[in-house]
Amino acid sequence: MSTTSSTDTPIVVNITPAQKTAILAKVGDLAALLTFTIGLSDDERKSIFKMGDKSVGFDEKVASYMASRPELVPGYVDTAALALNRSARVDVGDILRVVGDLWQRLSDTQLKLGSQVFKPELAFYHSAQEAAKHGVNGAQAIVDDLKARFAGQGQHTTPAAKTQKPAA
Repeated sequence: MSTTSSTDTPIVVNITPAQKTAILAKVGDLAALLTFTIGLSDDERKSIFKMGDKSVGFDEKVASYMASRPELVPGYVDTAALALNRSARVDVGDILRVVGDLWQRLSDTQLKLGSQVFKPELAFYHSAQEAAKHGVNGAQAIVDDLKARFAGQGQHTTPAAKTQKPAA
């Protein structure tokens, strides 16, 4: 039994200029609301303490202990700011899940569209190569122009074919 995956199913997307303008305007509106966001460099991202799913339980326990045993909280810890950041972390996570899902769907659509564009373009290129082999007027110029995309990839021959000795 053969099943067709979503990667085999062609899609056709037609985004009108009005749709694109409306989407980009809404994204701009969203960006304007996200005034609290920051950017980190790759080095900062690597060096910063990470609070993943495993640390959530720790966070909840510490919050409870800090509330019940305030005398153990170091004097330099701003508990009001910490409480705001704990709450904001949950809120940002909720927003990120929705935005992340949208990003993933857009990314998947972009990947699929790229594949659906590239496959027929490769077929055209191979057809032009075949036409050039048969001396079709203008085909070699097309091949010469397009072959730069594949520069450095070399010929796709098997090592056995290259080293095989003729029979005696």
